[in-house]
Amino acid sequence: MQTSHQRRRETFLRLKAFAATHTDISAVAAWPPLVTGINTVCSDLEGHAAAEAAHDGAALQGTDIRGSARSALREGMERIARTARGIAEQHPGFNAQFRMPLSNNDQDLIDAALGMVTAASPADVKAKFISYGMPADFIEDLQEDIAEFQAAITDQSGKVGDRKSSGVMIDKTVDDGMSIKRQMDSIVHNFYHDRPDVLAEWETASHVERGPKRRKAIAPTELPKKDEPPK
Repeated sequence: MQTSHQRRRETFLRLKAFAATHTDISAVAAWPPLVTGINTVCSDLEGHAAAEAAHDGAALQGTDIRGSARSALREGMERIARTARGIAEQHPGFNAQFRMPLSNNDQDLIDAALGMVTAASPADVKAKFISYGMPADFIEDLQEDIAEFQAAITDQSGKVGDRKSSGVMIDKTVDDGMSIKRQMDSIVHNFYHDRPDVLAEWETASHVERGPKRRKAIAPTELPKKDEPPK
């Protein structure tokens, strides 16, 4: 949960506590639904924050799994490319279809791997690889690595989407809470207009802390040019 959201969440909890200790204001018709609303906001934010934290962990795990799957695929492809270069010593140009992609893009890696599968599948080409020490099922191994990498990408993307969804729900719930706070503020000031002690308590409860201000960078002082009087 973002720091700004956390500050508002703390404010909502204080509003909930204020309402619980000042039951006399319940006589105002609009107040009880607002109290119910702020209680719901507090409960929902707790749930959304927990979900976001869980999705954060899942997304990080998904990133690790995706990285491992990428490394496994790349390692298998590099074995094929290296073997193809050796075969090319006897069969010039043989390695042309078994080059590693120049970019680090995951889709480019998958496309190159699929190209290797297609190029290595003919019986005579496969036989050359096997004659240079590659296992008989090296194509199947590569296909398995491709499938695992594609699955890892899909899984990680879904987990990142879940995390973003939790963030959207937090945004909406915080907005709802701020709307309730503004409505409660009007009622409190009207009902307790002659109770400065309670109003002071409300001001403390309803206050939303602001984040620290960023310091502006101070521009370096220009030194006067030679033969130029200082400014």
